[in-house]
Amino acid sequence: MKQIKLQKKRVPIDKLVTMAELGLGAVRPLNKEKRGWINKLKKQSEPFDPILVTPIKDSGYYLLTDGWHRVQAAKAMKEKEIEALTLPADIGLSMAKANKILRDIDREYGFKLKCSDIIGQWAFYKD
Repeated sequence: MKQIKLQKKRVPIDKLVTMAELGLGAVRPLNKEKRGWINKLKKQSEPFDPILVTPIKDSGYYLLTDGWHRVQAAKAMKEKEIEALTLPADIGLSMAKANKILRDIDREYGFKLKCSDIIGQWAFYKD
């Protein structure tokens, strides 16, 4: 079985792209629910958990796999960089797809299942 090595690094926020920006997902509006999560993050005193990213080969850009709300909060706080864990490309794209599915399931059940956090928790415990 292949060993997965997550590398922690700071990445420029302006070099992050989403699945939607790549044409691989739907753009979702910044609704009241998302604004609430972002505002809560902006008020917390402890540092954000690292986001998950996958480097896009030879471009200097990163696919955002998990952590969109943290990125939006960091942008609102005028941060230029954010702490990230990098995933290999073959894993990163699959994780981004899985994360979207988990968010949709969670939304369908009123966020009572709390399955939206699974990908981020995996990375936290993997690291």
